[in-house]
Amino acid sequence: MQYQLIRSNRKSIAISFDRGGNFKEKNIPPSLVVKAPYWVSLAEIEAFVSSKQEWIQATAKRLQREQEKALSQRLKLETGDTLDYLGEKRVLTVIREERSRAKVKCVMERLLLWVPYEADYEYKRAQLEKWYRKQALLVFSRKAEEYAEVLGVHFAQIHIKDQKSRWGSCSGRGNLNFNWRLIMAPEPVCDYVIIHELCHLRFMDHSADFWQLVESLCPHYKQYRNWLKENGERLYRI
Repeated sequence: MQYQLIRSNRKSIAISFDRGGNFKEKNIPPSLVVKAPYWVSLAEIEAFVSSKQEWIQATAKRLQREQEKALSQRLKLETGDTLDYLGEKRVLTVIREERSRAKVKCVMERLLLWVPYEADYEYKRAQLEKWYRKQALLVFSRKAEEYAEVLGVHFAQIHIKDQKSRWGSCSGRGNLNFNWRLIMAPEPVCDYVIIHELCHLRFMDHSADFWQLVESLCPHYKQYRNWLKENGERLYRI
């Protein structure tokens, strides 16, 4: 079985699948990754991989099903498709023109996308992602500043990313990271994630004190956390 071997100063062998940042968006199978210490021989690594064959096959099938489901639900990004923005519906209108650059503009309940005549799906998706990222940075920065003042904390920078399994994170340097897709979720859900990460500037854990602080600003945080668990896949339709 083919796999990518990564050696380091780690203490034991570990095996996982690298799904990539756009695993749910592109028809590219995840790759098997084996991480091993420098001192472990290739024979030992091969033996370890062989012992995990059942898990590898089961996991590969599960990931394939997830990918097929995500691709089947993916929007075609044509006029009439409905996209989400802060939990509200925006009907997409694609306008093809003789132009070299794309343009995206939100007008009331419509999302207008101007593209060159030859624009394909990937081009349109990239332009919409760019627009969503810009909006996420503007909205999340404003909200983070407001909530940080209430909490009496200070953050360094805000980064908008395409995180694989997180909606937000807080680094030891005080940087806040948010998944750009979060801007599609209802506004209270966005508020919860921002508050959650800001509270980590006071408690870098998930202790009772941490959750008490989250609840003080977001009393219904459990409801919003559950929304992400139940509806998170919807944010991967583009």
